[in-house]
Amino acid sequence: MESGKDIFTRHKEYSLIMAVVAGVTLILLNHSENFAVIIILNILAVGSVLYSAFSAVRHADVLAHRFGEPAGSLVLTLAIVILEAGLISVIMLSGSAGATVMRDTLYSAVIIIMAGLTGITMLLGGYKYKNLHFNFKGVNHFLISIIPLTLIVLVIPAVLGGSYTNPQLFVVSFICLSLYILFLIIQTKTHRVFFIYEDEDNDGQNHSKPSPHGNVWHFTFLAIHLAAVIGITKLNAYPLEYLFAKAGAPAVLKGTVIALLTLSPEGLGAISTTLKNKTQRAMNLLLGSVVATISLTVPIIVLIAALTGRELVLGLDMPHIILLFGTLMLCQISLTSGKTNAHNGAAHLALFIVYLMLLFQ
Repeated sequence: MESGKDIFTRHKEYSLIMAVVAGVTLILLNHSENFAVIIILNILAVGSVLYSAFSAVRHADVLAHRFGEPAGSLVLTLAIVILEAGLISVIMLSGSAGATVMRDTLYSAVIIIMAGLTGITMLLGGYKYKNLHFNFKGVNHFLISIIPLTLIVLVIPAVLGGSYTNPQLFVVSFICLSLYILFLIIQTKTHRVFFIYEDEDNDGQNHSKPSPHGNVWHFTFLAIHLAAVIGITKLNAYPLEYLFAKAGAPAVLKGTVIALLTLSPEGLGAISTTLKNKTQRAMNLLLGSVVATISLTVPIIVLIAALTGRELVLGLDMPHIILLFGTLMLCQISLTSGKTNAHNGAAHLALFIVYLMLLFQ
């Protein structure tokens, strides 16, 4: 049995100190044009975001253990999506890439998760355990939602001149929200067993360490750490844009960075749980975040755009459409048997590398 000291030391919130230091530094030096200072600010921001992400995952793991799957994964997923939508709306209203920032962020999130993070988890987990097992019925339902959502939001507008009309955008928002509500009913009520892998629930080991704190404590600090992720990302917007401009980086990279930083808690959580041979929770986190990100972000941003008169460009260019189709096809092949390995992970990572290559085309 663990000592009281061991239990309590696990919940020290040291990352908040770094977040405060990073935030104050970014506020004081935010508009510096000294290149060395800009580099330091970006390093400080990324370090703070990742540290806060680790802390968020720690609290989410405790809650996930207490509530079980799939409710445990939803805690982290929904919190991140709500904060991510807020960040996109701020950048959309203030930045030069406002018209495309939602498209770029959503597309980046889909590829980063379904090619990059899924590939990393399968590669590392497959290397450690040879074969990874999960409930394929749940993954099928994730893909049943993801495929039409990505086609409706990112592909069809490409053949309509880049976007939808305002009435069409509201119809699309209604579809996204309705599909997600139905999916939540399936996931948490009528077909909850599809999103649980029995051996993981009954293995009696690898659970998070016990916590002396109540659920309110963990929910509160989960929100605080996620807010730190979003806040530091927002404060670092100018230093990041300045760095991009000096390096000649494409504007689309902004959406990629937003997606990478905001998805870091889920990504770290998925990798951590896979290395504990809990692939089902990793799939719930990763694929669930894709469904939630598209379904909830689109209605929020469409409403804000309509109220402020902002334009939204949604359609992808042809190379990215082809890559999106390839990623979805690969997921349909590699994730629907209930068993995967490192070879599958390498194939996913190959597509992710192509995605990175296309960003700089």
